[in-house]
Formats: sequence, structure tokens, C-alpha cells
Amino acid sequence: MASKAGDNPESLMALSTEYCLRNLQGTLCYLLDNKTLRLHPDIFLPSEICDKLVNAYMELVHTDGTFEMHKTFFLLFSDPRSTRLTRVQLRENTVQDRDLEAIRNQDLIELHLTNCEKLSSRSLQTLTSFRHTLVSLSLFGCSNIFYKDDNPRCFDDTERLVNPIRQVLVTDFTFQGFSRLRLLNLGGLTEQVDVEALLRPLGTLTSLDLSGVQLPRGAFLSQWRDRLTYLVLYNVDLAEEHVHTILQLTHLRHLDISRDRQRDRQGYKFKLTRKVLTAIIQSLLNLGSLDISGHIMQDNCAVALQEEAMGPPSIEPSKSSISPLKELKRPLQFLGLFDTSLCNLTHIPAYKVTGAKNEDQVLNAIEAYTEYRPEVASHAINHLFDIARIQHCNQLLRALQLVISALKCHKYDKSIQVTG
Repeated sequence: MASKAGDNPESLMALSTEYCLRNLQGTLCYLLDNKTLRLHPDIFLPSEICDKLVNAYMELVHTDGTFEMHKTFFLLFSDPRSTRLTRVQLRENTVQDRDLEAIRNQDLIELHLTNCEKLSSRSLQTLTSFRHTLVSLSLFGCSNIFYKDDNPRCFDDTERLVNPIRQVLVTDFTFQGFSRLRLLNLGGLTEQVDVEALLRPLGTLTSLDLSGVQLPRGAFLSQWRDRLTYLVLYNVDLAEEHVHTILQLTHLRHLDISRDRQRDRQGYKFKLTRKVLTAIIQSLLNLGSLDISGHIMQDNCAVALQEEAMGPPSIEPSKSSISPLKELKRPLQFLGLFDTSLCNLTHIPAYKVTGAKNEDQVLNAIEAYTEYRPEVASHAINHLFDIARIQHCNQLLRALQLVISALKCHKYDKSIQVTG
């Protein structure tokens, strides 16, 4: 894993980890029956090393075409007496049910699964093995994990869930018993799942991402009124009931109600108004981060030209060119305004802003949206290309690093690969 241009040289730990992964049989393992990797019996690896091995393995799989995958790699971590895993990040279709099953005896604290479309309901059952220890869980883009196959004998794991006709929705799974879970990402959850019933047992959540999940009732969010500090409702078509509930979540420090403007053609019912934005600022006094990207404002939120503060751009709320944001007690740490007209205003009370007005806003957008919103990141990269072509790119190194990161993160996304 080559270091980025301009970065410090890779650490000895990173170099050693990569060497071991490329030479498993010569370092940590031996081959049983010429097909199954086994850890040498005299080796014990603590979580600090095991976590790095697994996460570095996934990065090599997705970024290095010469790296050889091992079907039995995760079996190396099946026994907690010799290996300890605590924080694991797995992504894309290289991850299968058997991989999670191999590590089911580990006491995972953090498990992030991203776009693992080959995971089926078998993996839901495996998740219950971690229910007593998990603090952070992401199932973002795992679109088949709530389905089981009605005729699994016809094909193996590599072909599983290719044919949606044979899929049967699992309706009896809930997060009952996940008593320590605080951070949950269910972005892209299939719409057939009853999200209210699924989440009802999780009364102590502090962070919730429901990107792209349609919520029949907004009132169910009120069960986290006294705890929730982080809420993402990207591409969720809100209603008045949702907004009313959101205004009651007074502990929120981060709120994301942004949308992909390209999907706006489908006809969102919810329209963000000056009144709603003002209510958000007045009610959520702890807010430090807000994303309203992609919204077409129904009325003018900009201050009148004659009231515009004079002088260079300022982040002071009292000088804000966005009228509702004058109510802020302090500048926001982050404000998402990508694909809105508001990003073009002069005085924006935030330290970091996403938008398309200038290079800094565009780079912030690529950085903020690459991991979970390639459709938005692709649009931002297009803006960056226009800046480099027509004007001059002042943050060339940062731009290069962000584009390379996007290309690595979305190896199979045509919009990112073509744009980048």
C-alpha cells in the first residue's frame, strides 16, 4: 500500500503488516491439506495486530490487482485464544457469509460492513453472536442481508443472491439484546423491512444513519429524544411529522437532511423553507454540523442586498448572508450546501463548507461524500475538473489525494472511475 504523495513514509507496523499478508505461509501460517490456512500453534496476536491485519487485507484486496485473496483467510481469526479482533471494516462483494461466521467467536466492539451485497440472512444470525459487545455497527449498502434464499442448494456462496426471485424476506430479526450498541448505520436498508420494529429495542442509540430509508412515521425517532447526537436522513423524503420530531431532538450535534439533486426529479414531497431552517437553528442549540445539500429553497433565505454586511467573507453568525443562520450562537464546524444556491453567498457562518462556489468548497465536498455518496462525490469531482481546466488548482496535492482516495474506495463504480 504505497503512501500518498507528500505523506510521511509508512510506519514499520504498516510495512510489516503488508509483508506478512503477502507472505502468510512464510510468516504466520501454514497450509493444511493444501487449501486451508492455519495459524502456527505458538503464535498469539493481540487485537492491535489482528485489527490491522484484517483491515489492511481488505485494502489490498480492493486496491492491488496483484494481491492474491485467500478464501480461508478469516478462519485465521476463528479462535480468540490465539487471535483477538475488536474493530473490523469489511466492504464490497468479496465478503461472504462464511467470512463473518469464521469470526463469530470474537468479542467485536466495532463492525462496519459496507456494500457487502453477498451477505444474506445467515450473517444476521452471525451478528447476534456479537450482541453483547458491539458498540458500533454499520450495514450500509448490504442490500441482501435481510433475505434468505428459498433454494440454497442450487448454488454456492459465490453465486448466492444473484437471482432475486429465490429470495425470501426475513421479518423476525430485531436488535433485541444489543444492549451496548450506540452507533448504527442502516443506510440503503431494503424498504420491505419494518424499520420501526427493527430499531425499537435500541433505546440507547446516540448515532443513527438511515440514508435512503423511507420512514412511514417520524414520531418513532422521539424514543431517542434524550440521547441522539448524530442523525443522518440523506435522501429521506421528510414530512411535517418528521420535522416536528427532529426539532425535539435537542441533543443533536450533527443533522443531515441532504439529498441527491439528481434524484429530485423523482419528486420529493418535502421542500425546505426559510421557516423550517429557522426552526432547526432555533430548536437545536447544540448543533455544530448541518447538511442541507441538494435542497431547492422554496423561499429566499438570503439577506436583502441592502442588509448585507460589508467587508471580506466572515464566519460570524451576526454577519451571515443566510438569514436563518443569524440565529446561531457560534459558527458551525461543518455546513453542507452542495448543489444549493446558498453556497454562492458571501458570509457563511461555518468553518468548513461544501458547495461549488470555489475550490475549497468542492474539495470539502469530495472529502465529505466519497465514502457513502459516490453519486455526489462524482458530481463534485466534475466541478474540480472544471476548476483545474478553466482556472487554477491551488491545492493540487489535496485534490490529487482526494481523487485517488475516491478511485480506490469505489473501484467498481463507473461514475467515479470515469470522472476521476
